[in-house]
Amino acid sequence: MAFFPDHQPHHFTRILSTPISPHFQYLFYLGVILSIFLPIYRFVHRDYHDFLSLGPGGTPSTFAGYLRVSYLRLFTLKDPFIPPLASPTTLPTSGYLLCLPRRPETRPRVAGIAPHRQINQIPSPQVHGALRAALHSLAGVYPTLLRKGNSCFEKHGLALFMTSCLESKAAHLSPPLSSHGKTSQSGPAPSPTHLNPTCADTAEICHLHASDSSMHLTLHPSDAALVIAQGWGERHPLAGRLIFGKPLLPAGFVMVYAPQDESQVGLLLEIVRAGAWWVGGVGLGKGQRGAGVLTQGERWV
Repeated sequence: MAFFPDHQPHHFTRILSTPISPHFQYLFYLGVILSIFLPIYRFVHRDYHDFLSLGPGGTPSTFAGYLRVSYLRLFTLKDPFIPPLASPTTLPTSGYLLCLPRRPETRPRVAGIAPHRQINQIPSPQVHGALRAALHSLAGVYPTLLRKGNSCFEKHGLALFMTSCLESKAAHLSPPLSSHGKTSQSGPAPSPTHLNPTCADTAEICHLHASDSSMHLTLHPSDAALVIAQGWGERHPLAGRLIFGKPLLPAGFVMVYAPQDESQVGLLLEIVRAGAWWVGGVGLGKGQRGAGVLTQGERWV
C-alpha cells in the first residue's frame, strides 16, 4: 500500500492552485464559444439554404425573409392533417364535393412555410402544362365570373380570382326564398358574391406553383376534410393561426398535391371548383353541386 506523507501536497491541489496563464484562458474561452456557436452556425447555414432551395414564394429569398419565416414557425399547426371546423355561421352551409377517390400514391414530402412546397413526386412538364391549361380553360369558360392574374399570396404565379365581390356574407342571411329554397324568379338577377375573404379580400380562389405543380386554395371545412382524408392535400402550416389576434391565413387554406399524370388533372380541377364555391358561392358547371350561383338569401342544405 502506497504511503503519502502528510507534509507533501497532493498533485491535484497543486494544479488547482497554479495560476492559469492569460494565453491558456483565451484558448479555453475560445473553445467554449466555438463549441456553442459552431453547431448553431451549421444549422442556420443548412436551414437557410433549404429555405432558398424551395424557390420564390410569398417571402423574399433573402436572409431577412428567412428570419421572418423562422419567426413564423412559432405559430405553425401541430398537425396539418386535422381539418378546420365549421361554425353555425359558415356559408355556404355545406361543402361542394360529395366524394373523392383515394389518391393512389402515398403523400409527398412537403416543406417550408413561405414558400410552402412539395419536394418530391414532381410531375413531368407535360402534366404541369395540362394542369395550367385546364386552369386557363376554366377561366375562359366563365369570363364573367373568373379572372386570371398573379397570386396575391405568392406575388407571382398563375392564380384564379372571382371577378366580382358585390355582397358580404351578412347579405346571405335574409331571404326571399322560393318554395325550392332558391331565390324567386321575380327577385333580383343572380350575381356572383364574395362570401369568404382570402388574400387581402382579393377573392383569390387558387394559385399554381411552377416549381412543383402543387396548388394552394381555400376550401369549405367539409371539402378541406375530404381532400385531406383522401390523401389529395394538407393544410398550410399557418392556416387559421393568429398573430396578435389577426389570422395569418384562412383556416381552410390547403395545399393540393401535384397531379402525377394527366388523368388526375380533372379531379384537381373539381377541387378548384370547390374553391370557387367557398370564395364566391358559385357552382361552375360540372360541379357536384351543379351549375349556378348562390344568390342572396339562398342556402344549400
